[in-house]
Amino acid sequence: MVQFLKLMYMNLNGATETTVLFLFMMIDTVFANTWRRRRGVAITSGGGLGGLIKSIPLALMPVLIWIVEIPLSLAPDHIAGLAINFNPVIFDVIAFLVFLLIAWYWVKSILANAKLAGYNPPDWLEKFIEDEYHVKLGKIKTEPNSAKKDQKQVSQTYGSRNDIK
Repeated sequence: MVQFLKLMYMNLNGATETTVLFLFMMIDTVFANTWRRRRGVAITSGGGLGGLIKSIPLALMPVLIWIVEIPLSLAPDHIAGLAINFNPVIFDVIAFLVFLLIAWYWVKSILANAKLAGYNPPDWLEKFIEDEYHVKLGKIKTEPNSAKKDQKQVSQTYGSRNDIK
């Protein structure tokens, strides 16, 4: 595990961390839309845009930290007669920790959405995603039904035009 973390730290920078987070965001969105479609929950623009408004800033955080680091690492050693002792490694560590925290959040969300979509995660991951799974399961009751599900319920209750001969 330590070797893996060293490899990740040495090869990731703000841009690649953000790319990985955008990939996680897309996978999470695909699984979320899959379970919503399969369970007859509406996929609304409000829900989708609300998710994007939350997700895009999270994915951009490592690159924003990296963008702050670049000008500071190129600054001269003295500005206006003040000696500046700047160590840019701290920004790399902060960006990496932020990346790990956000990736942890998205992996839980991806696995919970995959479980709701009908894919069974390994048993040892069940405890890991249990809270996220139940929160998403509770959303089903508060979200509106899709138009297809409403049409099926109406046709079962009142009959449909196809029933008239």
